[in-house]
Amino acid sequence: LRLKARNEGDRMGECFKQSREAFARNEGALAKQLSLKGTVHKANMVRLDKAASTKIFQGMRLMDRGLMPDTVDLHGLFVLEAKVYFDDAVRRAQDCGELSLHVIVGRGNHSENNIARIKPAIQEYGQSLGLDVEVDPFNNGCLVVSLDPS
Repeated sequence: LRLKARNEGDRMGECFKQSREAFARNEGALAKQLSLKGTVHKANMVRLDKAASTKIFQGMRLMDRGLMPDTVDLHGLFVLEAKVYFDDAVRRAQDCGELSLHVIVGRGNHSENNIARIKPAIQEYGQSLGLDVEVDPFNNGCLVVSLDPS
């Protein structure tokens, strides 16, 4: 699904590029047609990325059935998707009265240039929400979020 989404993104970019070129040549009708076509490709890309995100997250949850309710696995997702699932996990953990949440973010081994993307984004995002977010001292691919209301 990610590959299909990427292909739709490529098609979207090409349509928008051709639309700008047509507009520059004063071919308004063609520019509009290409722009609309690009918009369709964008909608397909978003839909496919959402489906991929859901499939990845559900797959992680199936693999990690032994995880406690105070743990969420976000690695494999895009940063924006990870933030959505993080919000949901924090809400669920707080509703269950958990004092902390363990967030599996990975070490960045599968990211471009092996640079972690999710970990720093979730750390910053959690802190912006007023949460105490620390790297797990026993596993640097995991964050520990304090949910203690005091």
